[in-house]
Amino acid sequence: MKYNSELKVLALPEYGRHIQNMVDYCKTIENREERNYCARSIIKVMHNMLPELQIDNGNNQNVYWDHLAIMSNFNLDVDYPEGTIKQEQLYTEPQPVEYPDNDIIYRHYGHILQSLIEKASEMEPGKEREELSYLIANQMKRSYATWNKPEVSDFKIFKDLYEFSDGTIELTEENCVLEKVDVPIKDAGRAAKKKKKK
Repeated sequence: MKYNSELKVLALPEYGRHIQNMVDYCKTIENREERNYCARSIIKVMHNMLPELQIDNGNNQNVYWDHLAIMSNFNLDVDYPEGTIKQEQLYTEPQPVEYPDNDIIYRHYGHILQSLIEKASEMEPGKEREELSYLIANQMKRSYATWNKPEVSDFKIFKDLYEFSDGTIELTEENCVLEKVDVPIKDAGRAAKKKKKK
């Protein structure tokens, strides 16, 4: 008796070893017409096993032909439909994704908040700018509490906002009170444990 661990690794395990054996057998057929017939039969079985693949790929059956080519290690000489995957496509390294080069002063606030502050700084002084500044300050407080200590003073937020806006937005504890930030559940659990120890 042979264990699976002793057999060759399956290229696409979702189809199972029986389908892989069918593909391997298809490669041994010398007559091209019979080989094509065998390949189409395998495609039908693959479709019956995993019909959702065709739906996920816009009702395109080529996905099964792609899988057949992969399972045969691109050595099965049959009449593939146009657009079937080629070996060089499979092993081509993807283009590297560049990391966003955003000049963020404090990463816990994020790039979007920094952009909002810049927009608010460009606005004419008035009620609309005051309301936007208040909303920004509250979001800064929530972001700070999420990524740093949950206990953050309004003064710290006002100071950072003043710094971000190059002194154009000045909120103080006298003219503005920020919303209370709820302590995250994990931190609340830690606080409760500390009280029990005392």
